[in-house]
Amino acid sequence: MQRGLLVCAVLLATVAEAEEKDASPETEERRTFVGLVPISLGSGLVAIDGEHAVGKRLSIRTGLRVGTAFVRTQGAAGNPVGSTSNASVGLEPGIRYYVTGTALDGMWIGPHLELSYAQFNTSSVLSSLGSPGTVDVEASGQNWRAGAAALVGYSMVVARGLTVQAGVGLGGAYTSERTTMEDTLNPEQPTAVVFRSKRWEFAERATLAVGWSF
Repeated sequence: MQRGLLVCAVLLATVAEAEEKDASPETEERRTFVGLVPISLGSGLVAIDGEHAVGKRLSIRTGLRVGTAFVRTQGAAGNPVGSTSNASVGLEPGIRYYVTGTALDGMWIGPHLELSYAQFNTSSVLSSLGSPGTVDVEASGQNWRAGAAALVGYSMVVARGLTVQAGVGLGGAYTSERTTMEDTLNPEQPTAVVFRSKRWEFAERATLAVGWSF
């Protein structure tokens, strides 16, 4: 996260120093942006950002975050000892006000909401305690998250619609988690334990999107 924040800060400072381009009456007006957020790939998410200008300096935006993964672990002899799968989806609706330039091309400030849901399933094989290949312990969980953030950034139409957006800021979120662990070593008397947790988190935010304006 710190590396992504540093990259966005450097890009934001570089772009902000550029001279504003003189608007030409014949310049094609661009109202919509769609792009990818590459820094989210490091956390296993495919992130798509969309933005639409509703005024000369005002725009509405939303971000879609989707991720899924499956990992199988192996023991020293190469036998499978467990697996973990997870999936998540998130939505980030918000608005942006452009203090310089025009919507989709200038310096902006704006808040957005952060809404997400994730679930995971984990199984562990303890062949030393049960029969080889038997799943002895299973865990499943759900994670709900709701928060908000405020960012300042810069959007720049580089050439022929190619657009780069970068921003940094702060945000907070409330997370509610539920995890169920079940011991199936003894099928006749399975045991299950449920863990619940709720917490607030506050941290820096960073975004870097590259896409197309039209």
